[in-house]
Amino acid sequence: MSYLVFDGDDDYVEAANSPAFTMGPEGLTVAAWIRPDTLTFPREEPGGYVHFLGKGERGQYEWVFRMYGRDNPVGRENRISFYLFNLGGDQGVGSYFQDPIRAGQWVHVVGSADRNQTRIYRDGVLRDSDVYAGTIIPEHGAAPLRIGTRDFHSFFQGAIGEVRVWQRALTAQEIADLHASGNVPRNGLVAEFVENIVTSGSATAKRGAIVGAACSEETVGSPRPAEVQATANPATTSLSS
Repeated sequence: MSYLVFDGDDDYVEAANSPAFTMGPEGLTVAAWIRPDTLTFPREEPGGYVHFLGKGERGQYEWVFRMYGRDNPVGRENRISFYLFNLGGDQGVGSYFQDPIRAGQWVHVVGSADRNQTRIYRDGVLRDSDVYAGTIIPEHGAAPLRIGTRDFHSFFQGAIGEVRVWQRALTAQEIADLHASGNVPRNGLVAEFVENIVTSGSATAKRGAIVGAACSEETVGSPRPAEVQATANPATTSLSS
């Protein structure tokens, strides 16, 4: 698997704003392999966490993945969450799991949402869900999609790979298969980062600008038996290719 290594200071990937990255009528699913290389991040939010993948800025919040550091002050050591917001950011709902995490350990995370609730999966298994219908109205905002940070207020230190976005809520079986065998559902797939060719230049809806992060390659995950080599799909948007 190809992945990018982030230094925790100022590395990130940015893909220009696109409606494809927003929850549509059939929902939203975002999946990634992550490997935190520290449990105390050097550039954290005031609450002791980092945003490692998301779409949102002030007044334009949509969704985000968050990981709490070991030193956070609110008893959420190494909690990993998937949040959905109102654009203004005044209301949000998050599904999460809070397990022992080791530095250098790969974890497969999937955040999913439909028009009623959010869900989070670890290594192919549903861990939490939360109802938000009637309190939060997801909308398309103007912010780009970023990997390694959300809005430059915090930065992830470690590796992130196989980032994919679907504009629908995947089924539990599809998510289990994605983790176990790398079987990627093509229906509703709108974006993916799966290859090891680093690009530069301005981010567009078709490509993502990689800033600072270093590319590497490794076989990761259990019970993944072999390296996943995804084929190109002209109907998808590539965050980095």
